[in-house]
Amino acid sequence: MSRSPRDQIIRGGVTEDWTPIASTIYGSDHRRTLALVKLERRLPLANVTLFDSEDIMTVVNAITNPIVVDKSAGQTSGSTTIKYEKEKSEEFWERTSVSSWSGPINLFGRVQTADADTKGQFPETLKPGIWYEAGIFVSGHGPLTTDPILQSSVKVFCVWQKPVETKLITDENRGFGGTWYFHQLHTKVATDIMIIGVSRSKPVLDSNGIPQLKSPEGKPTAPLANTNDHQVEINPLLPGTHFFFAAVVTDSAGNWEVKQDEFTTFRRQFTVQFPTIHIFNDGDPGSYGEGEFWFRVYFGGPRNQNVIQDFHMPTQDIDDWGETDRPYSVGFAHVGALKAVDPGQEEVWVSSWGVEHDGIFEPDERAHSRDTILGFPVGRNVENVPGGFLKLDCVTTSDDDFHYGVDVQWSVSYMA
Repeated sequence: MSRSPRDQIIRGGVTEDWTPIASTIYGSDHRRTLALVKLERRLPLANVTLFDSEDIMTVVNAITNPIVVDKSAGQTSGSTTIKYEKEKSEEFWERTSVSSWSGPINLFGRVQTADADTKGQFPETLKPGIWYEAGIFVSGHGPLTTDPILQSSVKVFCVWQKPVETKLITDENRGFGGTWYFHQLHTKVATDIMIIGVSRSKPVLDSNGIPQLKSPEGKPTAPLANTNDHQVEINPLLPGTHFFFAAVVTDSAGNWEVKQDEFTTFRRQFTVQFPTIHIFNDGDPGSYGEGEFWFRVYFGGPRNQNVIQDFHMPTQDIDDWGETDRPYSVGFAHVGALKAVDPGQEEVWVSSWGVEHDGIFEPDERAHSRDTILGFPVGRNVENVPGGFLKLDCVTTSDDDFHYGVDVQWSVSYMA
């Protein structure tokens, strides 16, 4: 039987992991790709490297960002260094706040090294009020195509060390829930957002007074734009966690202004119910079967289960009404407390497994579901769900006939 690489099989109360065996293949764009060629049960391997040391991670960044120009020292512009690594086939594109995308760039002419098509660095000089953006795209899917595929990008801003105009922000609004933070900034002229984010660590101001966010969490849900009305939602965030917010807006003259805030996201409460099982095949064609069932709610995913609560339905007679789906009431429920969520507990999973006992003359038949994520939504207006529902399909782990399903009802809400 083909199994998902996420699957675990439970036999006699012992959990078995089924591990995908990986192979390196090459796609049409010559990028190395993992192919799952088969599944077999294996003990965990230590210190295994699937790719060799020559594999390249696509990345582009700037050594200095933002560039800060000191007018009092007679400076009129500043420079940074753009550094990149990419696959040969990937395309390097660039643009500024006063010019549209251009590319693919001939990096050999720009960097003038033998391996410029895969890695290198070059200087970029800007004047205050101008930004520069570099992007690496999949071959044939650049920014001017109908289906751009961006692999990595960096946007560098250039500002005055001491703004001429210090009051760009005229109004603001904010809001937050359990998994999101929203901030609206209205500015007197069109501005760009130079920095925005939230972190569990308080931002540190650099020597110029620009906040530096350490280990920011979540990200804006929509692209940032040049406008005088910025409305930015950031998610996902951990419920019940204290965060610090920082944003910097800048105008076309190189002025900038900082806005900071702090907040604590709402705590989370969720409920998971197993109201009904459905017997599709009781595993005994001659008469009724005898079934025993388990149900689990847990954090961490199938490979790292942190059990929240297990339920056990003792052995009882089961019948499938001629394989027409006979329901049986179960009535198990986990009612969680309103609490903060620790890292690694963002997602809640459910699973079920069962045994159809055939006595001493026949082997027992076993069935199990796939480990299934409830998929709590994140974000403003969607995170509270009063009535979620899914079905677990529990199939035999051998060539037997035992087959059942489980109704799962769940809800999640967030409160202070």
